[in-house]
Amino acid sequence: MNRWIRTAGLLLAVLLIGTSLAQAAREKETFRIVLVPERNIFEQQRKYRKLCDYTCTLLPLDITFDVLKGYEEVLLALKEGKANGAFMGSFVAAYGIDNYGFVPLVRPVWPSGESHYSSYIFKRSDLPLTRDIANWKGRSFVFSGPHTSAGYYFPLSLLRSNGVAEPGEFFSSVQFAGSHDAALWMVANDMADLGAAKSTIYLEFTKRNPELGEKVEVLYSGGRYPDATLVVLPSIPREVRESLRSVFLTMDTNPEGRETLRMFGALKFINTQPGDFDGVRQVVEGSGMKIDQIRLLD
Repeated sequence: MNRWIRTAGLLLAVLLIGTSLAQAAREKETFRIVLVPERNIFEQQRKYRKLCDYTCTLLPLDITFDVLKGYEEVLLALKEGKANGAFMGSFVAAYGIDNYGFVPLVRPVWPSGESHYSSYIFKRSDLPLTRDIANWKGRSFVFSGPHTSAGYYFPLSLLRSNGVAEPGEFFSSVQFAGSHDAALWMVANDMADLGAAKSTIYLEFTKRNPELGEKVEVLYSGGRYPDATLVVLPSIPREVRESLRSVFLTMDTNPEGRETLRMFGALKFINTQPGDFDGVRQVVEGSGMKIDQIRLLD
């Protein structure tokens, strides 16, 4: 009889544990964060993997990070509710804040001590091009993409301030590389004469590829835009938003967090507000447009 009671008790305990685990698994909701492809997609995934592991251990959320094909795909995933948040470049973040009410939470501070980036306009080193924009006429230009402050709107604004309203008529050809490092690669490999990219990717690319770095030369730098900002949908409950914010803001206060930051390539994360993107709005206006009138999605 006692043996039967012990067996029944053991079975009941196993059943209760199994039920508790299943309930915990159900309660840990998936929180999908998508990424804008600023660099090679495999490099982007590697960079964010450890960040994903760290946040999952501290939050009652099953956080996933996915790199999508382009800026439009990231916006569409958020608009359709297929993602809860995103790490975004400054233009797409500002666009989402102004048009869809995205809530900015945090952004990284890099080893340089900066949490902003600039735009670099560069040429192939062997070309006799100068800062005199008039002598760029008839050359080929590659933008990083059509939805980036550094890789599109800053060079548009610079050209416009120098009397070039239609780049397609001024240059022999205009291309979009699809990412900042791809624009650098194209200029370094004689596929374009001039290009534009964000400063952080330029410095990272030329350090990692010194032989290609020798083939490009910066002519202009300008702008100051918040880098890699984590935004979430306005429908995300405030307590979830603040829990996420807190995990990132305190990452540099413990050994595991500091190791995660080291692997990510940052010193810490800092708080970010909608007003931090005023420089983006200004450079878009300088290019002849307004951020709330641009339509990225139908």
